[in-house]
Amino acid sequence: MENTYWANKGKYQTDYDRLANLMPAIGDADSVAGEMIRSISRLGHELYNNGMGNNSSGAVNFLLNHDCIDAATHEIIYPFTRGRLYEGNYNGDTFQKAVESAIDQTLFHILQNPGLETELNTESMFDAEEEEQQFCEECGDELDQFDGHMCNSCEDDMWFSDEEEEDY
Repeated sequence: MENTYWANKGKYQTDYDRLANLMPAIGDADSVAGEMIRSISRLGHELYNNGMGNNSSGAVNFLLNHDCIDAATHEIIYPFTRGRLYEGNYNGDTFQKAVESAIDQTLFHILQNPGLETELNTESMFDAEEEEQQFCEECGDELDQFDGHMCNSCEDDMWFSDEEEEDY
């Protein structure tokens, strides 16, 4: 996928570049629009730099809570914000398109509501963060309790498979 914000070729790239000045180097933004930009920047950074390896649920929840993104976009992005790694190909799969769409939607929302650029921000995207989840390294299912790297089913399969090999 070539026309991404990460490649400086997003749909609203000029507006993104201008609005990025509302985002502080560290900490919460002073304006609501700045915190929105900070949230979409976090999602983009997580996708393109970390494979979604860090908890970024606060960013996507903040955007949904402020009507920046639609529920369908949130539903696609959310599962990857709490510890599930993105193993896509970065060639425009559903997840990558959803992150780029979230950026488009947020920028459009700010452009339609220019008062957000000066409206005092009173919350952090981290206020909407949920606990990080752990996932089975074998099948990818969410783990109820983190006491290893595999779910009980995969662990049982591994032990059963090892016992079969010992029988031969």
